[in-house]
Amino acid sequence: MLMSYAPPIVRLVLAALLMACVPAVYAQSKDPIEVGTAALDRNHFATAYRAWIGPARKGDAMAQNNVGYLYEHGLGLTQSYVEAMAWYRKAANKNLAQAQYNIGTLYYYGYGVERNTREAVRWFRQAAKQELTEGQYMLGVAYYEGQGTVTSAPTAIDLFLKAAKKGHANAQLMAANVYLNGDLGDVDAFAAYVWADVAARSGNADAALVRDYASFKISRAEITRAAAAAKACQETGFKRCL
Repeated sequence: MLMSYAPPIVRLVLAALLMACVPAVYAQSKDPIEVGTAALDRNHFATAYRAWIGPARKGDAMAQNNVGYLYEHGLGLTQSYVEAMAWYRKAANKNLAQAQYNIGTLYYYGYGVERNTREAVRWFRQAAKQELTEGQYMLGVAYYEGQGTVTSAPTAIDLFLKAAKKGHANAQLMAANVYLNGDLGDVDAFAAYVWADVAARSGNADAALVRDYASFKISRAEITRAAAAAKACQETGFKRCL
């Protein structure tokens, strides 16, 4: 499923329907969502639009969200945040978490609308309640920064850890930062090292620096234990983590 993603580091996430390598069978699929997704993966934007616009007009929430994505990014269409928002709202009104999240990002960054972080938080919260990982992450960012809501490090770390344990590399790094900065009251350099190492293993380019800072605050023996904990966390699919 398509989601426009706007945390500080990453803007785009293509989740379940758009894999890193789309199987050739998708090209033969009769499902318009899959057909459009396969076309988008090949940069055939007009084909993706043709696949999605019919179901979108008939009320398919995922198709509506995906058409909104094409408008937001100007892929095969004239870029229009107004059109993107209109299509996202249609899908969000059907309780599609991805569309709720997408509306939140438009408000959070002020794309095509006056920036309104309070409204963004409202939409992120709806997406997070449906366990959407990106919604949990961005709601955590809002609580951590005090954007559109009260500043609350405990609430932020709870949300970051929920997303982190689903493999979200930026959430893993943010968890490390919270622990390293002592935002919960005391510095926990061991936990910071573990989550920074997990984030590095997940491919976050900025995580190694945070891990290095954490290593200055713990002993060599603790570094060895923390590295082992990070490895176990990743190898168990984030089931055995702090």
